[in-house]
Amino acid sequence: MTKPDEAVLWERLADVLNTLDGAGLNVHFGDRMGPETDWRTAPYVYAGSRGGGAQVTWDRKDSRWTVEQR
Repeated sequence: MTKPDEAVLWERLADVLNTLDGAGLNVHFGDRMGPETDWRTAPYVYAGSRGGGAQVTWDRKDSRWTVEQR
């Protein structure tokens, strides 16, 4: 299997972040730490303009990004 070009992957990420921002979601990045992360840092991305809704978080157990409700 051929690995995708890294530059293309970063461009896709930039496109998605620009789409979210363009939709008025005001994208923010954070880092949480607590009992749910076994006191290790876990990054997340959320919409600063919305109090509730979805956010993308790093699942330390599964080692992948997942969507969860706030």
